[in-house]
Amino acid sequence: MKLWLVLLHGLLVTVPVSADAFSWGSSSSGWLLLAAAALFIIPATLAFLLFIFRVNRKLKAIVITGQRAAMMQQNRSRVLAMIVEQAPLVQVLDALVEGAEQMDPSASCTVLLLDDQGLLHVASAPHLPDEYNAAIDGLASGYGVGSCGTAAFLGQRVIVEDVRVHPYWQPYQALVDLAGIRSCWSEPIKNRQGKVLGTFAIYHKEVTVPSEQDIQLISESAALAEIVIERSNAIEALKRSEERHRLLADHATDVIWTMDLSGHFTYISPSAQKLTGFTIAELMHQQMQQLVTPDSFAQVKLQMKKAAKALQEGEAYPDYVGEVEQVCKDGRRVWSEVKISGMYDAEGAFVGILGVSRDLTERRKIEERMRYMAQHDTLTGLPNRTLFSDRLQKALQYAVRHKKALALMLLDLNKFKPVNDTHGHAVGDLLLQQVAERLQHAIRSSDTVARIGGDEFIILLPAVDEFHHAALVAEKIQHSIALPFDIHGLEIQISCSIGVACFPEDGETDLVLSKVADQRMYQQKAELAIQLETATDFFPVVE
Repeated sequence: MKLWLVLLHGLLVTVPVSADAFSWGSSSSGWLLLAAAALFIIPATLAFLLFIFRVNRKLKAIVITGQRAAMMQQNRSRVLAMIVEQAPLVQVLDALVEGAEQMDPSASCTVLLLDDQGLLHVASAPHLPDEYNAAIDGLASGYGVGSCGTAAFLGQRVIVEDVRVHPYWQPYQALVDLAGIRSCWSEPIKNRQGKVLGTFAIYHKEVTVPSEQDIQLISESAALAEIVIERSNAIEALKRSEERHRLLADHATDVIWTMDLSGHFTYISPSAQKLTGFTIAELMHQQMQQLVTPDSFAQVKLQMKKAAKALQEGEAYPDYVGEVEQVCKDGRRVWSEVKISGMYDAEGAFVGILGVSRDLTERRKIEERMRYMAQHDTLTGLPNRTLFSDRLQKALQYAVRHKKALALMLLDLNKFKPVNDTHGHAVGDLLLQQVAERLQHAIRSSDTVARIGGDEFIILLPAVDEFHHAALVAEKIQHSIALPFDIHGLEIQISCSIGVACFPEDGETDLVLSKVADQRMYQQKAELAIQLETATDFFPVVE
């Protein structure tokens, strides 16, 4: 039965009872009661229907946001996998662009690379006309040079909602007609030192204002493009190094060394001092176990035993390639790729070991950053859904094995959308970063807080005694978030709703716990909405 029919039925049923009590037929009391009931029920019904509509709209937005986050994570994982496989730069950038276009089918995306002369070159633009790409290839970066030229010159995001009227695009109206574009948003691609490597741009055929999701898409795409470009540059630099140092005498960075059958060095190239800080004389008087960490020496020692056994059985010295951690003179540790092979004299007799060590420090840093990006939110630096899920699974396994309790919290910010609408996405981003800092300060180092999309966060408390203790943490967080935020002198005040679920009382799997926490969070939001509605009824806004 529809809600309004239920209410009407209840009202009609009430009428006879009132008639008996107040002499309905002979007094005006019944009519007054009916009028009062109508004045109360109709606004309450409308308020309730409006609340249901808002909740349904929010739930739909959550589903869409989750799907979008999953697609973005899938695209990111695909690109990172291609980087690990050392796919060609253009191929990886095409995959990045196509992934972004899947997130917004109405958009066309591009990646332009900036050379040392300040010229932009098209690296990937699969869905823009070839004539347009040819025209902008080699365009000099500069202020007012379209969206991308200006973004590359300033090192800042440039949003042009209508290229027909914006001054940056006035000299390029012919290209606008050629490509059939109306808006262009460009994000500079910058490395860790702040150097601009290029731009990532999103085009639309209609006048378009970027949403919060659009800003997130262009920001994350540019961050991922930086990893792709830097990784490609590192690989190209390594290839050029290998080509330049093909001969032993030309090696400047790789360390060449030889060792006799007793394990003593017989030669070490001068580049070893640059890598380790030890002089060649100091290195010549040391043995392998003094130059590498215990774990690395155990690995090398195992290889040497296998090699010794092979030689005893009359076999060739087995080649070896591995990564070892070396100890430097100043206490630093550096990772090196070590290639070891046997040396033989003119008669074919084994006479010693030839080794080549290559510094992997920069490659390790890039790989570590890739792993970090795959597991963390680019805006706040918090763990993302993938890393949080892994920690939750491990915490649940520990809790089951040791009969411990844990708590899961879902947190959603209240009044965040008006901040974006009123002050812009840049202020909203800074607010989210400050919220992330407060959340980290409100929990223990053993706890985990993650951003799972938009203004939603999730918190894991892996060691709590009972629900009451988790509720105290939630109260502490709500108090912290309710304090005013200072965004470059602008005071902003928001609040948050938190749903808490505990293992094992509320469920024994991550899905059940998440569902319970989600329900309790929206129950809290609903109670807040009712309070606001009631407050508005008692204290109407005077315009």
